[in-house]
Amino acid sequence: MTVGIRPAFASKGELRGLFLLFLPVLGTTFSNYLFLLVEKLFLARVSPHAMEAAINASYVCQIFQATTVALVMMAQVFVGRCHGAKQWSAIGPGIWQFIWFSFLSMLITVPGSLLYGKWYFQGTEIATTALPYFYLFVGMNFIYPLGAVLSCFYLGQGKTRLVLLANLGAQIVKIGLAYLLIFGCGTWVSSYGIMGGAISTVSAQGMFCLVLGGVFLSRQHREFFHSHQWRFQLALFWECIYPGLLRAMNRILNFTSWGAIAHLMVAKGGDYLLMLSIGGTLSLFLPFLFEAICQAHTTIVSYLVGAKNYDFLFRSARSGLLLVFLMITLMSIPLLGFPALTFQWLFPHVILDSGTVRILFFGVWMSFAGLTICAIPLSYILAFKDMKFSFFMGIVNWVNGYLLMVFFIEKMQISAVQFWLALSAMHATTALLYFLRMYVLCKRAISNEWKLAQRVSIN
Repeated sequence: MTVGIRPAFASKGELRGLFLLFLPVLGTTFSNYLFLLVEKLFLARVSPHAMEAAINASYVCQIFQATTVALVMMAQVFVGRCHGAKQWSAIGPGIWQFIWFSFLSMLITVPGSLLYGKWYFQGTEIATTALPYFYLFVGMNFIYPLGAVLSCFYLGQGKTRLVLLANLGAQIVKIGLAYLLIFGCGTWVSSYGIMGGAISTVSAQGMFCLVLGGVFLSRQHREFFHSHQWRFQLALFWECIYPGLLRAMNRILNFTSWGAIAHLMVAKGGDYLLMLSIGGTLSLFLPFLFEAICQAHTTIVSYLVGAKNYDFLFRSARSGLLLVFLMITLMSIPLLGFPALTFQWLFPHVILDSGTVRILFFGVWMSFAGLTICAIPLSYILAFKDMKFSFFMGIVNWVNGYLLMVFFIEKMQISAVQFWLALSAMHATTALLYFLRMYVLCKRAISNEWKLAQRVSIN
């Protein structure tokens, strides 16, 4: 039986190998993030108020949804490193510990989400519309880390086809159900408006988990990866979950910081809420490129670390940066080249002058560029399991994120349309700090390996 990541994907950190792994992962992340865009565009056609409510409910849901997903994404590093070390039988039991975490996480995510949501929506003009939508997602939060765990089992091996096909199927179901349930179908199906989007999302995500889970438990995987060893093992559970705890804290800090920033705009209402919602619709979709690059590059760097091929770490970074700049350039075409046409196509019922659209889209593109560049150094932080630094960056983001935006919004009184441009300053400083840490980690690994080789040669 042939297992593992094919050498073209990971052996030398070359651009070709990264691109071959990136393409199918891109299909997965694009199809997943596409629904976030399509659902909000559907709701914008129902009413801008429905779009604003859904966007802001998504911001609050992301705090614990993205946190649990971020923690279990360490399963991809776990699988990649086990492959590099040829410890294949350890993969199944380890994945099961991440699965157990997905269910147990509800003990924290439900009360935490409800408390934060009560503060966020209290007294806002969107509270009545947003809260039912929000409550449904809170009650089904476990299906998101569960889907991420099962995806990591395949992505960590460099196997992307099943995840891609399952994602495509789930997104087709989502979009079809969303259209049917949001707008209704005559006397056959009632229009559920904003709740139609929520129902379609959780239904399709549940289907996605069932498909990947069924294949995970197949005979082939039971025999080679021991995927039938489902028992909760406290020591192994802690070993698997611990490296991701500080990353999870990083996500909590990041998303609560972002939630606090968004709340500044929501509290102002009017144009501020509209600019936040329009830019937010795009910003919920555009990170599909960040996720695809980060997942593909994390798989490769994890393999290099597991195989102790440290000499190729910097080459892999150069390959990753070339891919990042290519993606940033491509996204500049609709946002910077044809802003008015793009805006009219996406938001036909929202009226803004061309100058406002150009400034808004330039700010969104700058924020997107800063975030996407972070994918490369972040992949090294994950592969080296440098979670203390990840936690540190979560604290830093309250300084260069929330406090910075309080300065811009409350002190400098920037206009609503300048919000996304001001936000790009946060992403730029974050990227710089991540790159500095990446350099330190790579130099340290290369130096330690060289010293070890010297001691071996002397002995």
